[in-house]
Amino acid sequence: MTDIFNPPKGTFRTVFLYVGQGDATLMMIPDGEQHKFVLIDSNKSDDGVNIANLLKDQIPNGELIFINTHPHKDHLKGIDEIHKTVTIGEIWHSGHLPHKDNREEYNKMRGIISKIGDVNEYYLRGSREDNAIHTDKEETSKVNKRIGDVDFQVFSPAKYVCEEIDNEDPEIRRKQIHEQCGVIKFTYKNKSILITGDSDKEAWVEHITTYYNDLLDANVLSASHHGSRSFFKNGEDDDSPFKAHIEKINPEYLVISAPKKSQFDHPHDDAMEIYREYVSEDGIFNLGEKEQSLVVDIDSDGNLTTEWLNEIEDESEKSNKTVASPASYPYKPSGNTYVKPYCSYGSK
Repeated sequence: MTDIFNPPKGTFRTVFLYVGQGDATLMMIPDGEQHKFVLIDSNKSDDGVNIANLLKDQIPNGELIFINTHPHKDHLKGIDEIHKTVTIGEIWHSGHLPHKDNREEYNKMRGIISKIGDVNEYYLRGSREDNAIHTDKEETSKVNKRIGDVDFQVFSPAKYVCEEIDNEDPEIRRKQIHEQCGVIKFTYKNKSILITGDSDKEAWVEHITTYYNDLLDANVLSASHHGSRSFFKNGEDDDSPFKAHIEKINPEYLVISAPKKSQFDHPHDDAMEIYREYVSEDGIFNLGEKEQSLVVDIDSDGNLTTEWLNEIEDESEKSNKTVASPASYPYKPSGNTYVKPYCSYGSK
Protein backbone atom coordinates (compact mmCIF):
# COMPACT_ATOMS: atom_id res chain seq x y z
CA MET A 1 0.00 0.00 0.00
CA THR A 2 1.24 3.47 -0.88
CA ASP A 3 2.63 5.48 2.03
CA ILE A 4 0.99 8.70 0.95
CA PHE A 5 3.15 10.95 3.16
CA ASN A 6 6.43 9.76 1.69
CA PRO A 7 6.36 10.37 -2.06
CA PRO A 8 9.61 9.75 -3.94
CA LYS A 9 12.07 12.63 -4.02
CA GLY A 10 11.04 15.25 -6.51
CA THR A 11 7.47 13.91 -6.88
CA PHE A 12 4.46 16.22 -6.72
CA ARG A 13 1.76 14.15 -5.04
CA THR A 14 -1.93 15.07 -4.97
CA VAL A 15 -4.38 12.97 -2.97
CA PHE A 16 -8.04 13.50 -3.75
CA LEU A 17 -9.52 12.40 -0.44
CA TYR A 18 -12.87 10.66 -0.25
CA VAL A 19 -14.84 12.75 2.25
CA GLY A 20 -18.44 11.96 1.32
CA GLN A 21 -20.59 14.91 0.21
CA GLY A 22 -17.74 17.38 0.29
CA ASP A 23 -14.29 18.13 -0.99
CA ALA A 24 -10.72 17.81 0.29
CA THR A 25 -7.46 17.59 -1.64
CA LEU A 26 -4.08 17.01 0.01
CA MET A 27 -0.93 18.04 -1.84
CA MET A 28 2.68 17.17 -1.10
CA ILE A 29 4.71 19.68 -3.08
CA PRO A 30 8.42 19.03 -3.76
CA ASP A 31 10.73 21.63 -2.25
CA GLY A 32 14.29 20.58 -2.97
CA GLU A 33 14.97 17.56 -0.77
CA GLN A 34 11.75 17.99 1.23
CA HIS A 35 8.03 18.48 0.63
CA LYS A 36 5.58 21.22 1.57
CA PHE A 37 2.00 20.35 2.55
CA VAL A 38 -1.16 21.95 1.22
CA LEU A 39 -4.77 21.02 2.04
CA ILE A 40 -7.43 22.44 -0.24
CA ASP A 41 -10.84 22.46 1.45
CA SER A 42 -12.00 20.01 4.10
CA ASN A 43 -15.07 18.04 5.06
CA LYS A 44 -15.92 15.70 7.90
CA SER A 45 -18.24 12.82 7.06
CA ASP A 46 -19.14 9.54 8.74
CA ASP A 47 -18.41 7.60 5.57
CA GLY A 48 -15.17 9.29 4.51
CA VAL A 49 -11.60 10.00 5.51
CA ASN A 50 -11.10 11.56 8.93
CA ILE A 51 -8.63 14.23 7.86
CA ALA A 52 -7.48 15.19 11.35
CA ASN A 53 -6.62 11.55 12.14
CA LEU A 54 -4.92 11.16 8.79
CA LEU A 55 -2.65 14.17 9.31
CA LYS A 56 -1.77 13.40 12.92
CA ASP A 57 2.01 13.19 13.47
CA GLN A 58 2.61 13.42 9.72
CA ILE A 59 3.01 17.17 9.25
CA PRO A 60 5.19 19.39 11.48
CA ASN A 61 3.17 21.96 13.40
CA GLY A 62 2.70 25.20 11.51
CA GLU A 63 3.73 23.81 8.13
CA LEU A 64 0.30 23.10 6.63
CA ILE A 65 -1.10 25.61 4.15
CA PHE A 66 -4.89 25.48 4.10
CA ILE A 67 -6.67 26.83 1.01
CA ASN A 68 -10.42 27.31 1.12
CA THR A 69 -12.02 27.74 -2.30
CA HIS A 70 -15.25 29.04 -0.75
CA PRO A 71 -16.82 28.92 2.72
CA HIS A 72 -19.59 26.37 2.27
CA LYS A 73 -19.53 23.93 5.16
CA ASP A 74 -18.85 20.89 2.94
CA HIS A 75 -15.55 22.60 2.04
CA LEU A 76 -14.71 23.74 5.59
CA LYS A 77 -16.09 21.21 8.06
CA GLY A 78 -13.51 19.81 10.45
CA ILE A 79 -11.02 22.66 10.06
CA ASP A 80 -10.94 23.27 13.81
CA GLU A 81 -9.97 19.64 14.51
CA ILE A 82 -7.33 19.77 11.80
CA HIS A 83 -5.82 22.89 13.37
CA LYS A 84 -5.78 21.28 16.81
CA THR A 85 -4.00 18.27 15.32
CA VAL A 86 -1.30 19.86 13.14
CA THR A 87 -1.53 23.65 13.66
CA ILE A 88 -2.27 25.32 10.34
CA GLY A 89 0.46 27.75 9.32
CA GLU A 90 -1.28 29.76 6.60
CA ILE A 91 -4.84 30.18 5.34
CA TRP A 92 -5.67 31.25 1.80
CA HIS A 93 -9.32 31.95 0.97
CA SER A 94 -11.72 33.67 -1.42
CA GLY A 95 -12.77 36.42 0.98
CA HIS A 96 -16.45 35.58 0.59
CA LEU A 97 -18.63 36.29 3.62
CA PRO A 98 -21.13 33.40 3.73
CA HIS A 99 -24.78 33.43 4.65
CA LYS A 100 -25.68 32.58 8.24
CA ASP A 101 -26.36 28.91 7.41
CA ASN A 102 -22.65 28.46 6.61
CA ARG A 103 -21.34 30.89 9.19
CA GLU A 104 -20.44 28.33 11.88
CA GLU A 105 -17.57 26.70 9.97
CA TYR A 106 -16.53 30.06 8.52
CA ASN A 107 -16.26 31.51 12.02
CA LYS A 108 -14.03 28.61 13.00
CA MET A 109 -11.72 29.49 10.11
CA ARG A 110 -11.73 33.14 11.19
CA GLY A 111 -10.90 32.00 14.73
CA ILE A 112 -7.86 30.09 13.44
CA ILE A 113 -6.74 33.16 11.48
CA SER A 114 -6.95 35.24 14.67
CA LYS A 115 -4.67 32.70 16.37
CA ILE A 116 -2.04 32.43 13.65
CA GLY A 117 -2.18 36.15 12.85
CA ASP A 118 -3.37 38.02 9.76
CA VAL A 119 0.22 38.00 8.51
CA ASN A 120 -0.51 34.37 7.63
CA GLU A 121 -3.83 35.14 5.88
CA TYR A 122 -3.90 35.42 2.08
CA TYR A 123 -6.64 36.26 -0.41
CA LEU A 124 -7.22 34.44 -3.70
CA ARG A 125 -7.51 36.89 -6.59
CA GLY A 126 -7.43 36.07 -10.28
CA SER A 127 -4.20 36.95 -12.08
CA ARG A 128 -2.34 36.00 -15.25
CA GLU A 129 0.86 36.03 -13.20
CA ASP A 130 2.29 32.82 -11.76
CA ASN A 131 2.35 32.46 -7.97
CA ALA A 132 0.44 35.70 -7.30
CA ILE A 133 -1.48 35.96 -4.04
CA HIS A 134 -2.75 38.91 -1.98
CA THR A 135 -2.06 39.80 1.64
CA ASP A 136 -5.34 41.72 1.87
CA LYS A 137 -8.21 42.78 -0.37
CA GLU A 138 -6.32 45.63 -2.05
CA GLU A 139 -4.72 45.28 -5.49
CA THR A 140 -1.47 46.75 -4.15
CA SER A 141 -1.13 43.84 -1.72
CA LYS A 142 -0.18 41.32 -4.43
CA VAL A 143 2.93 39.28 -3.65
CA ASN A 144 4.78 36.43 -5.36
CA LYS A 145 4.60 33.32 -3.19
CA ARG A 146 5.69 30.17 -5.00
CA ILE A 147 5.08 26.93 -3.10
CA GLY A 148 8.26 24.85 -3.28
CA ASP A 149 9.06 23.76 -6.82
CA VAL A 150 5.46 23.94 -8.08
CA ASP A 151 3.92 26.97 -9.76
CA PHE A 152 0.31 27.95 -9.16
CA GLN A 153 -2.03 30.34 -10.89
CA VAL A 154 -5.25 31.74 -9.48
CA PHE A 155 -8.00 32.19 -12.09
CA SER A 156 -10.81 33.12 -9.71
CA PRO A 157 -12.27 35.04 -7.96
CA ALA A 158 -11.62 38.27 -9.86
CA LYS A 159 -11.02 41.32 -7.71
CA TYR A 160 -13.90 43.28 -9.25
CA VAL A 161 -16.25 40.33 -8.64
CA CYS A 162 -15.30 40.28 -4.96
CA GLU A 163 -15.91 44.01 -4.65
CA GLU A 164 -19.32 43.78 -6.32
CA ILE A 165 -20.46 40.78 -4.28
CA ASP A 166 -19.14 42.20 -0.99
CA ASN A 167 -21.55 45.13 -1.39
CA GLU A 168 -24.60 43.01 -2.18
CA ASP A 169 -27.55 42.23 0.06
CA PRO A 170 -26.85 39.06 2.07
CA GLU A 171 -29.52 37.07 0.22
CA ILE A 172 -28.09 38.04 -3.16
CA ARG A 173 -24.55 37.44 -1.96
CA ARG A 174 -25.60 33.98 -0.80
CA LYS A 175 -26.52 33.03 -4.38
CA GLN A 176 -23.20 34.30 -5.75
CA ILE A 177 -20.82 32.31 -3.58
CA HIS A 178 -19.94 29.95 -6.45
CA GLU A 179 -19.27 32.91 -8.71
CA GLN A 180 -16.73 34.08 -6.11
CA CYS A 181 -15.16 30.63 -5.74
CA GLY A 182 -11.44 29.98 -5.91
CA VAL A 183 -10.11 28.28 -9.05
CA ILE A 184 -6.40 27.36 -8.96
CA LYS A 185 -4.07 25.58 -11.37
CA PHE A 186 -0.90 23.85 -10.12
CA THR A 187 1.87 23.09 -12.61
CA TYR A 188 4.97 20.90 -12.26
CA LYS A 189 7.24 19.59 -15.02
CA ASN A 190 4.75 20.74 -17.67
CA LYS A 191 1.90 18.76 -16.09
CA SER A 192 -1.03 20.54 -14.45
CA ILE A 193 -3.85 19.92 -11.99
CA LEU A 194 -6.84 22.27 -12.01
CA ILE A 195 -8.86 22.72 -8.81
CA THR A 196 -12.26 24.27 -9.47
CA GLY A 197 -14.07 24.19 -6.10
CA ASP A 198 -17.77 24.77 -6.79
CA SER A 199 -17.24 27.40 -9.49
CA ASP A 200 -20.31 27.75 -11.70
CA LYS A 201 -21.24 28.57 -15.28
CA GLU A 202 -21.58 32.28 -14.46
CA ALA A 203 -18.00 32.42 -13.17
CA TRP A 204 -16.60 30.63 -16.21
CA VAL A 205 -18.64 32.54 -18.80
CA GLU A 206 -18.24 36.02 -17.33
CA HIS A 207 -14.92 36.00 -15.50
CA ILE A 208 -12.59 33.10 -16.30
CA THR A 209 -12.65 31.58 -19.78
CA THR A 210 -12.23 34.76 -21.83
CA TYR A 211 -9.42 36.11 -19.67
CA TYR A 212 -7.44 32.91 -19.23
CA ASN A 213 -8.39 30.82 -22.28
CA ASP A 214 -4.74 30.26 -23.28
CA LEU A 215 -3.79 29.19 -19.75
CA LEU A 216 -6.59 26.77 -18.85
CA ASP A 217 -5.15 23.51 -20.22
CA ALA A 218 -4.67 20.86 -17.52
CA ASN A 219 -3.98 17.14 -17.40
CA VAL A 220 -6.16 16.58 -14.33
CA LEU A 221 -9.45 18.37 -13.70
CA SER A 222 -11.18 18.25 -10.34
CA ALA A 223 -14.85 18.32 -11.37
CA SER A 224 -16.57 21.45 -10.13
CA HIS A 225 -19.27 21.16 -7.46
CA HIS A 226 -19.01 17.38 -7.08
CA GLY A 227 -19.92 16.80 -10.73
CA SER A 228 -22.89 19.18 -10.72
CA ARG A 229 -24.44 20.44 -13.94
CA SER A 230 -23.83 23.98 -12.62
CA PHE A 231 -20.39 23.87 -14.25
CA PHE A 232 -22.14 23.84 -17.64
CA LYS A 233 -25.71 24.98 -17.03
CA ASN A 234 -27.89 27.43 -15.12
CA GLY A 235 -30.27 24.70 -14.02
CA GLU A 236 -31.54 21.44 -15.44
CA ASP A 237 -33.69 23.17 -18.08
CA ASP A 238 -30.82 25.24 -19.50
CA ASP A 239 -30.65 24.11 -23.14
CA SER A 240 -27.48 26.12 -23.88
CA PRO A 241 -24.72 24.38 -21.93
CA PHE A 242 -21.39 26.20 -21.85
CA LYS A 243 -18.51 24.07 -23.13
CA ALA A 244 -15.79 26.54 -24.10
CA HIS A 245 -14.02 26.06 -20.76
CA ILE A 246 -13.85 22.25 -20.90
CA GLU A 247 -12.59 22.51 -24.50
CA LYS A 248 -9.74 24.76 -23.35
CA ILE A 249 -8.96 22.67 -20.28
CA ASN A 250 -8.88 19.51 -22.41
CA PRO A 251 -8.26 17.18 -19.45
CA GLU A 252 -7.03 13.62 -19.68
CA TYR A 253 -8.29 12.78 -16.20
CA LEU A 254 -11.42 13.88 -14.34
CA VAL A 255 -11.79 13.46 -10.56
CA ILE A 256 -15.24 13.70 -8.98
CA SER A 257 -15.67 14.14 -5.24
CA ALA A 258 -19.17 12.87 -4.45
CA PRO A 259 -20.58 10.12 -2.24
CA LYS A 260 -22.04 6.87 -3.50
CA LYS A 261 -25.53 8.13 -2.63
CA SER A 262 -25.63 11.91 -2.91
CA GLN A 263 -28.60 13.80 -1.49
CA PHE A 264 -28.15 16.17 -4.44
CA ASP A 265 -27.80 13.38 -7.03
CA HIS A 266 -24.16 14.29 -7.67
CA PRO A 267 -22.69 13.75 -10.13
CA HIS A 268 -25.51 14.85 -12.41
CA ASP A 269 -26.15 12.64 -15.43
CA ASP A 270 -26.34 15.53 -17.89
CA ALA A 271 -23.02 16.89 -16.61
CA MET A 272 -21.38 13.48 -17.00
CA GLU A 273 -22.64 13.26 -20.58
CA ILE A 274 -20.75 16.44 -21.37
CA TYR A 275 -17.63 15.40 -19.47
CA ARG A 276 -17.57 12.15 -21.45
CA GLU A 277 -17.38 14.13 -24.67
CA TYR A 278 -13.92 15.26 -23.56
CA VAL A 279 -12.61 12.57 -21.19
CA SER A 280 -12.45 8.85 -21.90
CA GLU A 281 -14.20 6.48 -19.50
CA ASP A 282 -10.94 5.08 -18.12
CA GLY A 283 -9.82 8.63 -17.30
CA ILE A 284 -12.83 9.34 -15.06
CA PHE A 285 -12.41 8.74 -11.32
CA ASN A 286 -15.56 9.05 -9.20
CA LEU A 287 -14.40 8.75 -5.59
CA GLY A 288 -17.88 7.76 -4.43
CA GLU A 289 -18.16 4.73 -6.71
CA LYS A 290 -15.40 2.93 -4.82
CA GLU A 291 -15.56 5.08 -1.67
CA GLN A 292 -11.82 5.43 -2.07
CA SER A 293 -9.25 8.18 -2.38
CA LEU A 294 -7.10 8.73 -5.43
CA VAL A 295 -3.39 9.52 -5.63
CA VAL A 296 -2.02 11.44 -8.59
CA ASP A 297 1.78 11.60 -8.83
CA ILE A 298 3.88 13.76 -11.15
CA ASP A 299 7.50 12.66 -10.89
CA SER A 300 10.68 14.64 -11.52
CA ASP A 301 10.66 13.59 -15.19
CA GLY A 302 7.10 14.78 -15.70
CA ASN A 303 5.50 11.31 -15.75
CA LEU A 304 1.93 11.34 -14.39
CA THR A 305 0.46 8.26 -12.70
CA THR A 306 -2.76 7.53 -10.83
CA GLU A 307 -3.50 5.04 -8.06
CA TRP A 308 -6.61 4.13 -6.13
CA LEU A 309 -6.18 3.81 -2.37
CA ASN A 310 -8.33 1.06 -0.89
CA GLU A 311 -7.27 1.91 2.64
CA ILE A 312 -5.53 4.73 4.45
CA GLU A 313 -3.79 4.11 7.74
CA ASP A 314 -3.96 6.57 10.58
CA GLU A 315 -1.54 6.62 13.51
CA SER A 316 -3.69 4.37 15.72
CA GLU A 317 -3.70 1.73 12.99
CA LYS A 318 0.07 1.88 12.62
CA SER A 319 0.69 1.47 16.33
CA ASN A 320 -2.00 -1.09 17.21
CA LYS A 321 -2.18 -3.03 13.94
CA THR A 322 -5.92 -3.53 14.44
CA VAL A 323 -8.83 -2.02 12.60
CA ALA A 324 -10.12 1.02 14.45
CA SER A 325 -13.77 1.86 14.86
CA PRO A 326 -15.44 3.66 11.95
CA ALA A 327 -15.68 6.86 13.98
CA SER A 328 -11.93 7.19 14.33
CA TYR A 329 -10.69 5.26 11.32
CA PRO A 330 -9.96 7.60 8.42
CA TYR A 331 -11.25 5.08 5.89
CA LYS A 332 -13.73 2.25 5.72
CA PRO A 333 -12.04 -1.02 6.77
CA SER A 334 -12.20 -4.17 4.65
CA GLY A 335 -11.88 -6.83 7.34
CA ASN A 336 -8.48 -6.91 9.02
CA THR A 337 -6.31 -6.87 5.93
CA TYR A 338 -5.31 -4.34 3.33
CA VAL A 339 -6.23 -4.95 -0.25
CA LYS A 340 -3.58 -4.08 -2.80
CA PRO A 341 -4.78 -0.92 -4.53
CA TYR A 342 -5.82 -1.00 -8.13
CA CYS A 343 -3.38 1.10 -10.14
CA SER A 344 -3.75 2.75 -13.52
CA TYR A 345 -1.00 4.62 -15.23
CA GLY A 346 -0.94 7.16 -17.98
CA SER A 347 0.66 10.33 -19.23
CA LYS A 348 -0.33 13.20 -21.43
